[in-house]
Amino acid sequence: MRTIDLNQSVYSLCSAYPEFIKIMEEIGFTDITKPGMLNTAGRFMTIPKGAALKGIDLDIIKQKLAEKGFKAV
Repeated sequence: MRTIDLNQSVYSLCSAYPEFIKIMEEIGFTDITKPGMLNTAGRFMTIPKGAALKGIDLDIIKQKLAEKGFKAV
């Protein structure tokens, strides 16, 4: 299982793990696939900030990430 830091930007997580984009889209972060969004907002957006904006429970995100082989800390 790969460990990811929730304080890292979404951009850096997607750079390290390209499959992360698809996982985040499946969780409900559909804006991540819009052209330019990852390179702009993704540079300062963290998963907890995005969860708050989208109204997605952080525990659900952690569970979905665990199902895909990621441990969120």
